[in-house]
Amino acid sequence: MTTDTDLAAVPTDADAERLVVALLSPGGIHTAFQPVVRVADGTIVGYEALARSNAAADLTPDVWLEIAERAGRRDDVELACVEAALAAGPPPDGVLLFVNVSPDVALDPRLPALCRALPRHVLEVTEHRAVDDYEPLQDSLRALRSSGSMVAVDDVGAGYASMAHVLQLGPSFIKIDRSLVQGLHSDSRRRALVEALQAFASAIGALTIAEGVETPEELRELRAAGVDLAQGYLLGRPQAPWAEVPTQAKQVLAPITPTVQLEDLEGLTRAVSEAVTTGDVCELVGQYLSRQGGLLPSVYLERGGVLRCQSRRGQWLVMDGLHPGTGITGAAFVEENEIVCEDVDADPRYRLAIPGVCSEMAVPLRASGRVVGVLNVDAVAPLLPAQRDLVRHCAELLERRLETLQLVRSTGAALNDLSRLAPILAQATSSEELTAAALAAVSELTGFDSGCVWSFAAGADAHAAPVVASTCGIDADVLATLEPDDVELLRVLVSDLTSCYSGGTDLSLAVPPTHMLRERGARGVILVPIRDGWGLTDVLALTSRTTSYVPADVVDAVENLCLLTGSRLAALRSAAALAALVATSPTV
Repeated sequence: MTTDTDLAAVPTDADAERLVVALLSPGGIHTAFQPVVRVADGTIVGYEALARSNAAADLTPDVWLEIAERAGRRDDVELACVEAALAAGPPPDGVLLFVNVSPDVALDPRLPALCRALPRHVLEVTEHRAVDDYEPLQDSLRALRSSGSMVAVDDVGAGYASMAHVLQLGPSFIKIDRSLVQGLHSDSRRRALVEALQAFASAIGALTIAEGVETPEELRELRAAGVDLAQGYLLGRPQAPWAEVPTQAKQVLAPITPTVQLEDLEGLTRAVSEAVTTGDVCELVGQYLSRQGGLLPSVYLERGGVLRCQSRRGQWLVMDGLHPGTGITGAAFVEENEIVCEDVDADPRYRLAIPGVCSEMAVPLRASGRVVGVLNVDAVAPLLPAQRDLVRHCAELLERRLETLQLVRSTGAALNDLSRLAPILAQATSSEELTAAALAAVSELTGFDSGCVWSFAAGADAHAAPVVASTCGIDADVLATLEPDDVELLRVLVSDLTSCYSGGTDLSLAVPPTHMLRERGARGVILVPIRDGWGLTDVLALTSRTTSYVPADVVDAVENLCLLTGSRLAALRSAAALAALVATSPTV
């Protein structure tokens, strides 16, 4: 009789075929699920589906997939693994389902139909050999993304999952291989590599997932390194759906009696005093506070009469260009007083930027005798007195350094593009031409592939139904056919902002009301109000199927184009209204 050990070592063709038949038979493959957890607070954001089989109980899936490959049936077995994940139904609360596919299966024409049957999901591209030609794989993943799939690259730091591979695939998630995670807390080389991967992921708008986390020490070190998500035995073993995070891990990420870690406060003070730009100062403080379990900091500085986001940690949707008085942040700025909100659900000023926030604190920042910004902290648990004191201390560090730094605007390629594109708007001779020109200009500036301008200026009623003024791109019809009530929600969202845009990850558009765009295939979005100098008359929306990241200097340029568009639209519409009035007036 052939044993499983023999089968794994030297399978005959007959052995391989028998195993494949067993795997592909009804019930031959079942699924265990392992939680994927947000490091900032211990919230489960998804579950990875891991294939299991009673037909090969003593073999790991990697081994029986290699045996299936010998039989020429690997793709069939991989697709059966994906299909088996459907049996448990969708995970609770709409969290993500992670499923594994090889590059070969990503090219299989049977995969798109399976993906359409899956709930919100991430395709983890696994490697068992190098990819010789990326173009077909990129085309296939692009099509899957347009239908709602997200993409992760598995085992980064081991095997074929090199940086070049990551760059080719442009994933939403980068899974850091367990070989870099194990012993991270006692190995400075591993820590340096993980920090480098985290910085790389942030630069391309991806989230990191640390694999194989087994000890509290590793988890603490990952949090200190800024890693976004984690999974491993400490956070939950593969098991029946849907497991909660074990108490031991919860005590590390969101302790019942949390403590404030102050061991590196001297280092922060020194780094802030040496920073040479306001952006660097804000980033240093944001990074430090984010390492305190469950704190999600952001820093806003006043510029041009609005509050511009300089640093953020954890927010899925970026509320930028906050008008003074908007939200808890804007209220603290106007009132020039600290605001501590114990329960955000009970405060109508709260603006949702990430699910799960319990409390919020906003501290005005003063420099040269006036309020120049706000240090804001969202928290997933009630803020402790020690945490509040730490936020105040960080605000004082910011204030002292801001006293000595001049607030400067960024310049660069986006500004050059702005100067090149702005004159095009002046050449438009009608509002229709102008909105089309504005869409074309901002689409070129951002690289986003679709857009729409809705006009709310059709009548004197402030709540007039939106009218599609112009569209562009592959999803023009999708945007143009949004329900009026959905468009109205987008208008309200940006009514007291200068822009709102995706925060650089594929979770960004999970926040209402932008979730309606995600459900229609958008991965990234930029929303900009267009004003005539007094009130909002139009809303410009750009969406992308392929990216969720928007550089800050590009947002600045887009806002300036929309500012020019607003003043020009007002003039064209006034001229058109006057011409219509003259045409209908009786001849004297």
